[in-house]
This record gives sequence, C-alpha cells and structure tokens, in this order.
Amino acid sequence: MKPSHMLSQEVLADHRSRQARDALKQLAPADQIEQLCNLEAMAQVGAWSKSLKPDRVVAYAMADPEFSGTNFIAKGAAIHSEHDWYRLQFKCQLTPDKEKVVAFEFLMGDAIPRDIWAEHNLPDEDGPSD
Repeated sequence: MKPSHMLSQEVLADHRSRQARDALKQLAPADQIEQLCNLEAMAQVGAWSKSLKPDRVVAYAMADPEFSGTNFIAKGAAIHSEHDWYRLQFKCQLTPDKEKVVAFEFLMGDAIPRDIWAEHNLPDEDGPSD
C-alpha cells in the first residue's frame, strides 16, 4: 500500500497527544525518527484495515531497520493489534529536517506465531501483569 495522505501529524496535533508530543521531543534524533515512522505505520494500517486496531510497532522485531538520508526502512517490523503481532514492512520518508513524514508505503504480513514472540522482543501483553 502506498497511501497518498500522511496521518502522523494529524495524530500528533490532536489535543490528546500532548504527552506523546512532549515525549517525542525528549528522544535522541534517531529514536524520534523511528517513533514518528512507527506512529505513521499504526495510523496507516488502522486506516487501511477496519479489523486491525494497531497500538504498537516494533521496527526491529525481525530485522534491523535502516536509515538512509531522509528514509527510514523497516523490512522486519511487527505491528500489534489487540491480541496478536503481525509482520510488517514499511518505508517512511521524512522532510529534510526529519520532523514530518512526507511519504509512506507498507506491506502487511501474516500473524507472527506466539511461540517466537519472546525471541523477537515482542511482549505478550495478554499475560499476567506485575
């Protein structure tokens, strides 16, 4: 999928996102880029699929992401929706100041088997809480 409308800025502009905006500013530049692209991924997948309700992305789950100029490429990402993790690949292009997403494309994959979540640092949020 190659959406024509970027959504992360709308999400961040919402008054309910003040805490997220503040937290984003506290991160190192590379982490800011990753989190902004993860936010775009959740918004785009949620807009694309009425059955998925994404609430978390791990860009490095199956493979390390790549930075190249203004591009953040996650070929081995995972996205969480309700009780499952799914494979996700995405490419996120940012403005030259790296503060806004200007282009995004993604490919959704299959559900990731629960028995390999731990080895890929995917939390089992359905388990007992501390």
